[in-house]
Amino acid sequence: MKKITLLSAILMFSFSLFAQNGRQVEDGLFKANLLAPGVSYELGVGSKTTLNLEAFLGFELNGGSGRDTNFGLYPGVGADVRQYINFDRRLRKGKNTSGNTGNYISFLNHLQFGKPIIGNLEYASDYFYNTALVYGLQRTYKKGFYFGLAFGPAIFVDEFNTDAGILIDARLGWVIGGRKK
Repeated sequence: MKKITLLSAILMFSFSLFAQNGRQVEDGLFKANLLAPGVSYELGVGSKTTLNLEAFLGFELNGGSGRDTNFGLYPGVGADVRQYINFDRRLRKGKNTSGNTGNYISFLNHLQFGKPIIGNLEYASDYFYNTALVYGLQRTYKKGFYFGLAFGPAIFVDEFNTDAGILIDARLGWVIGGRKK
């Protein structure tokens, strides 16, 4: 009974967070990324909070003089929860916030598989996972062009190793479909 009560309290708290009025983030943004070819959908879940889900292709090229050149395209998925932190300041200064143009703090997760869908370069590990707490910025312009940059401390995991480092995540692409005007 205690577990059901606790679960009910957590669900009610979650729904109250997601049902906030005065939402400043977009309801949903479908984006195409050119740097790591892929697509993402950023869903507004709170006043200044979004959930960003993505699918992408990683590219690896390995070669040099005196040896064969191999390549591979590797599928990957990602998810991050973003808390935008400067919307109010941008609005006070008369700046744009449409397309979730702003700075954010995020808990980012990426999983990339080690077997290529195209190419002959196979990794020793079957997967690569990273998780990071990042500070990022995203800018979206009138015609839908956007860029983003995020960086922060990260943990990198594969079948054989776990390492710590700095993650840098760069994005360049277009918002497809609707955004606030």
